[in-house]
Amino acid sequence: MPVRNLEHTADVRLRAWGNSFQSTLLQLSNHMLRMVYGKEIQPDVQLNSEIVYESDESCVTRLLNDLIYRAEMTQLAIRVRKITLCNGVVRWEGFGEQVGKRNRGSIMVKAATYDRIKAIRDPAMIEVTLDI
Repeated sequence: MPVRNLEHTADVRLRAWGNSFQSTLLQLSNHMLRMVYGKEIQPDVQLNSEIVYESDESCVTRLLNDLIYRAEMTQLAIRVRKITLCNGVVRWEGFGEQVGKRNRGSIMVKAATYDRIKAIRDPAMIEVTLDI
């Protein structure tokens, strides 16, 4: 389930695809987090969250923005272990490590946006723009 960077003049644009919408969301989430915090983190703290959404597009942006928010508020580099979608609610479970200089990746993501967003379930494909 790959994630590819697409051309964009000022921000980061990503395309992810996979076997299911849920697994594609998981891959996309962790790709974004690796960009921000680097590849290696130690699973020191368990985390989880639940977000209500109205459409597949809002599911993508709200999930990614929740991960950005949680990482900033807790000062943890996060990895998502599991994503569950059920009746307009997305739940994620993961782990985090206290942020240090060695954890930082190459960019700082401010937010996932609705700019040219695509969220397709069959076949599973997501395109999203990250404001950096």
